[in-house]
Order: sequence, then C-alpha cells, then structure tokens
Amino acid sequence: MFDRVIFVRYIDQTEPPWDRGDVPWIIRMAVRWGMTVLAFLAAEWFVNGVWDGEPVSIQGAEGYLAAPAIFVAVRAVVRPVLIFLTCPLQLLTLGLFMLIVNALVVILTEEVCDWFEVNFAIDGFWAALVFALAVSVVSFVLSRFLRRNPFGGTRRWWS
Repeated sequence: MFDRVIFVRYIDQTEPPWDRGDVPWIIRMAVRWGMTVLAFLAAEWFVNGVWDGEPVSIQGAEGYLAAPAIFVAVRAVVRPVLIFLTCPLQLLTLGLFMLIVNALVVILTEEVCDWFEVNFAIDGFWAALVFALAVSVVSFVLSRFLRRNPFGGTRRWWS
C-alpha cells in the first residue's frame, strides 16, 4: 500500500528548499546554525523570564554566535552516545528521559564554552532543562515554517 511514488512525493513536498541535495552543504549548515542562534535567543529570554535573576547568561557577539555552534557540535557528538547508554531508561520512561539527555548536553555545552572562553553560563540543572526544552520547541517551530509546505497538503497518502 505504501509505495515508492507516495514516499518520494511526500519527501518532495516537505523537504525544505535549503536542504535539498543540490544546495551546497555550507548553506544548509548556515541555515541550521541560524535557527539555533534564534532558538538560543528565545530560550534565554524565556528562561530568564521564568526565573528570578538571570539563570542563563549569554553575553557579547561571540556568546550569541559561538555558543550555538558549540551546542550543535556537542549535540552531534555526545547526544547519540548518551541516547545509546540510556536506552533502557528511554524505554522505561517512554522517551521522557530524552529531556534529561538534552539538559546534560546544554550543561556540557556550557563547560566547552568555558574552555574556549565564550560567554555562555547557565545556573543549575533545572535551568538547563527548561533551556533545552525551549531550544527544542523553537527549533521545531522554525523548521516547520521554513519548509515549502509547512502544514502539509489536503491530500493524504491513504486517500
């Protein structure tokens, strides 16, 4: 019932124009990095608005530009290992432990930023958890709106 033509049509209709195979990889990476920068801005605003004080501190242009790049690199390297190591917990919690993994990635990003003297600081695990959740939500929303067909068509593959 689910044949190749339907799958190719779905991919063709939902693939973002900046993420096609004919677009240079540097453009694709720049768009993803830009989305992460916007997600960091929104997450910082959200977390600092929820908590008293400033649990998330990103200062200067290098903080706003380098911290998301470090986050993407740490996430690409460390997150798959953490997911593999916590697979039983992922199954037991029906995937909710992924929130903890994402918070650990944010904390590790802060440590790597300290190594490179990038002005990114986060106070505590709970702030990292809410920050990671906000980054995920903003990234998801931005990726949905950057697609050619963001909300899907009226045709379904089963009709």
